[in-house]
Amino acid sequence: MQLGSVFIWNSFPFREEGKEKNRYFVYFGESHYPDNPVKVFLITTTSRIYHYEEEGARKSHNSYRFKAGFFGFVEDSVLDVDSYYDIDKKAFEKYKEDIEEKGKLPEPILKNIYSLILQSKNISMKVKQDIHYNYNFEGITGLKRPKRK
Repeated sequence: MQLGSVFIWNSFPFREEGKEKNRYFVYFGESHYPDNPVKVFLITTTSRIYHYEEEGARKSHNSYRFKAGFFGFVEDSVLDVDSYYDIDKKAFEKYKEDIEEKGKLPEPILKNIYSLILQSKNISMKVKQDIHYNYNFEGITGLKRPKRK
């Protein structure tokens, strides 16, 4: 899987609440520093865009909107940078039968999302550094390095 791959994880098993359900994610690579175990970085999307409207409960979240029919999304969706997951690579690979790639985000959109990742208070500095490395590895260079505030 490549940086920016859009995929659906059927019966996503790591929900914090409620039953398993199908979830769309965008893949942001994996950890590269001495981590044991290696982590895979994912950000989920939702079709409940009303949460991100002017009066919505998540209006202050760092988010990016997608229109249905683009990049594999079947409904209008919001990528919520604050809904970030880091999952054991071995666990991720264990569920590969339930994961179906749908599309890939183009570089300009990935750059916009990177800016949102840097602004996120939910993503650690270490993970931001790993994601920066992953962007460079994919040939998306010249991005601001993550810095402590």
